[in-house]
Amino acid sequence: MFASDSDSERATSIEDYQNTCSEFIIDISRDYKDWVDRYQLTPEETNERKERIHEIVENTNNWISKFGNTIKKIDIIMNDGINKMAETTAGYPFNIDVTSANQKRYVLHERKPIKLNLKSFPRHNRQVRICNYDKQNVFLLESSGKVELNYSDKSFESTDLLDEFIIIKPENFDTQEAISITIKIEEIENNVVKESRGFTTLIVTQ
Repeated sequence: MFASDSDSERATSIEDYQNTCSEFIIDISRDYKDWVDRYQLTPEETNERKERIHEIVENTNNWISKFGNTIKKIDIIMNDGINKMAETTAGYPFNIDVTSANQKRYVLHERKPIKLNLKSFPRHNRQVRICNYDKQNVFLLESSGKVELNYSDKSFESTDLLDEFIIIKPENFDTQEAISITIKIEEIENNVVKESRGFTTLIVTQ
């Protein structure tokens, strides 16, 4: 039976929309791989980034198939994959890591508050801090249900090592939720931003 969702008129069935989005993920991955070639990196780095993009395609389409039981959830998982491909194409000049329940990038979580551990450290003589994703948003967040975010304002202060927690609390613990969050980090030298990168994590509660 077709799951009820406000955007369901875009497809005749959930399976149809899953297939459409999976094909789109495969198609757009070719564009990102082309961009990797344009960066003229070492052969090793080029191959590594392309392999990561391929893994993102496989993981994204697998999660669309497993957890995309509404149009909204499929959109969240698809957009999450696109963000991850863009991040992988650009690469990470400094270290960023986000984990929850010993999982990274793709998190299956119990139906309870989600604790994300953000760790980041800069290159020599630089510092790091969380920055707003854009003028309107602290984080880029998509979720199938309402969620509450809790984080420390100290995360936005420059430091030699970021080791912070961001808590995501779904409003409804009775339903499976799909959540994608992008956290953006700046690398700073002499109070000047030198680099900034986003790190995207997909979470499904079950």
